Amino acid sequence: MNTIQLNKPHPAEEFLKSGQGLTSSGRIAFPGCVLPNCSDCVVSFPGKYGAEWDAAVLAARMTTQHPLSLACVFFTDKESGLGCHGTNPDSGTNQCWCPTIYGKISFDAYLCVVDLRQITEDELERREADAAAMGQCLVKRTKLDTDKQWRRKLEQARLEAEANCAANRGRAPWGCHWFEKWQQNVELAVQRGQTLHVFYFENMKGEGKMKWEDLCDQRAKADARRYSGLGVSQTAEVAYLDMRHICYVEHDITEFKAILEKGWHRYQEENLRLPQPTRARGRTQAVREVELGPISRARADRRMTIR
Repeated sequence: MNTIQLNKPHPAEEFLKSGQGLTSSGRIAFPGCVLPNCSDCVVSFPGKYGAEWDAAVLAARMTTQHPLSLACVFFTDKESGLGCHGTNPDSGTNQCWCPTIYGKISFDAYLCVVDLRQITEDELERREADAAAMGQCLVKRTKLDTDKQWRRKLEQARLEAEANCAANRGRAPWGCHWFEKWQQNVELAVQRGQTLHVFYFENMKGEGKMKWEDLCDQRAKADARRYSGLGVSQTAEVAYLDMRHICYVEHDITEFKAILEKGWHRYQEENLRLPQPTRARGRTQAVREVELGPISRARADRRMTIR
């Protein structure tokens, strides 16, 4: 019989924490933004560096100046694409991307356990919305539950989670539509001749890469993640780029500010007709977000450890 292990990392929570939507300014859906007049495109970025991600999104969303494109995506609710699936054209059986990039998902990914004694109202509301979007069984422990009552609740929730997992054919409850949208963004950036950039955790550039065909192997993935400079979603992104032989430039996250500065300078050189005050004001607004000095290990540890 399957058992519930409450002390191990939860797959769905790891995925949600892995995306750039969890940033210093809150959880924000972002579909990517590949601009026609850019020379550079960030295609993989570790979401735990919230301030840097905010600056990248700001730069990509500027209405008059576009120093860089951003292919990365993050879905936060059903409307944006959380829990939805794409179609893998290489599967031959009209399957989605889940079997390839995740392998078979365990039933516990369909279980959302909440202790009402240790959670805020806002956090509870978010967990309820996530569970509804992903088809999870949400089980709540109240301060009135005895240990025996709680064990009974968990057992009932386990049975429901197993049924939900089977009904969804063992696919990831958070879906793979994000990957399909990201792939489309990457293809567009390649078509537009943009230089692609991949960012790693500090001092871990190039670490944790996997072969595309090994992504579905849970043991191989666990081995790769023991010392990885990539977040969970990034591992699939970089494996896809390598499988497709798509060229990209690798960076330590500490190089991000320089890349953003380079994008601003290049944009200004190529668009000299723009009024100088407008360019300067836009650049300052975005770059201010990364005027943080060296990114310390202590700060990284305080942030979420997985993307």
